[in-house]
Amino acid sequence: MRNFARFEVVRNWATRDNGSAQAFTENTLSDCVNTDDSFGTVGELFQQNGYYEGLHLSPDTLKSLLNFAHTNPCYADRNPNLKFYVDQRQAFEAELGRTIKLAGYRDDHENCQVFQKLKRDPLILAIAASYLGREPKYHRGEIAWSFPGTASEAEKLAAAQVIHCDINDYKTIKFFFYLTDVDSTAGPHVYLRGSHKNRKPMHQLLGQRCASIKDDTLMTTYGEENVREVCAEAGFGFVGDPYTFHKGMTPTEKPRLLLQLEFGVNRYKTWYFDSSPS
Repeated sequence: MRNFARFEVVRNWATRDNGSAQAFTENTLSDCVNTDDSFGTVGELFQQNGYYEGLHLSPDTLKSLLNFAHTNPCYADRNPNLKFYVDQRQAFEAELGRTIKLAGYRDDHENCQVFQKLKRDPLILAIAASYLGREPKYHRGEIAWSFPGTASEAEKLAAAQVIHCDINDYKTIKFFFYLTDVDSTAGPHVYLRGSHKNRKPMHQLLGQRCASIKDDTLMTTYGEENVREVCAEAGFGFVGDPYTFHKGMTPTEKPRLLLQLEFGVNRYKTWYFDSSPS
């Protein structure tokens, strides 16, 4: 799939509308998420930019997710052997003898009731179906911390903190929600507006290997005016096509807690899928 899904013409052909998306656009009411714009405007902006900014978690949803994050252990470097509670990070770092840059909850978030509610939310599914042109298939989700510090280029690459694109299906859509306030010092998400289409032929050929190209080169190629840094308060959300060039900045002063949900048009037997057809 990845060999072919690098190319826009294949992506568009493989995800042509099969008519099954309509069922997900009839009921878009949600008690978890709302938008700044009408459903139609969300779709138009998304198609144009490869991203839409303007989702908002309800206060109760945000509160429940934060409670989960602070009352359940997370895993440094996503390593199951490095378990700790985020409020005890400094003590755990002292015991470990080094700082921690990333920590996720592995699959534990799938046991969080509000997370399950979000991944089945009618508005989220409707937005996904509208873009994918068919019934969205849940791929994966994550709740993860990024902690402030310095990082080498190799560490940034491993943590997706360099500009790159993701090809996990012929077309996917990813929802992001900040669970903490994010400013320029807290590792904001950055994307190159419109870079999901009219991709340079060489960059289509390279696919995910575009991560090896310097950030400044990609920014210049697709226009400095199209570089968008997303800073917002806790509860703010945005949605993007991961084929669009993007990255998470390395936090320099404040930690960032981020929730992600990814949907696609197929389900593959790859490392991050669970065994159940959610």
